[in-house]
Amino acid sequence: MIMGDMKHLDAYKAQMPDFIYEVLKEASQFDFAGVPDGKYKIKGCNMNVETSPTEPSAQRKLEGHKDFIDVQYEVEGKEEWIGIETIFDAGKCIESHPDRDLYFYEAGKDPETKIHFKKGRFAVFFPEDLHRPLCQGESGSRQLRKAVVKVPVEWVSVK
Repeated sequence: MIMGDMKHLDAYKAQMPDFIYEVLKEASQFDFAGVPDGKYKIKGCNMNVETSPTEPSAQRKLEGHKDFIDVQYEVEGKEEWIGIETIFDAGKCIESHPDRDLYFYEAGKDPETKIHFKKGRFAVFFPEDLHRPLCQGESGSRQLRKAVVKVPVEWVSVK
């Protein structure tokens, strides 16, 4: 997993695959204010832009993907936390939708790591990185706008 802030994107360039950097660079220049929620293309990849409320973590599922890397970017709002777990430490797969490259897992024995996500932050989740998105914190449900780019694994070469 890679996490950072778009205003410092160039500082992360040397530490991430070139194609992921290019996707993030294009996302940082995308006119989100000028488009409604929906599906768009960035660097040939599908990008979903969605406005969603956060929910209690018990209502959110720990998810992962096998064929795609999730590149998530917080456009507006504050996602108080996203749960993070490696596929190696999670429980078993409890639900699968291979046609959508979407797999849900039981939580592991130890508590998930929480990352705080606010406007301008990005996260890159590789197939080994499970995530529980849209979790609300102590302040209750919040509305946020997020972009998720699905990058095919085979398009990315590791340095």
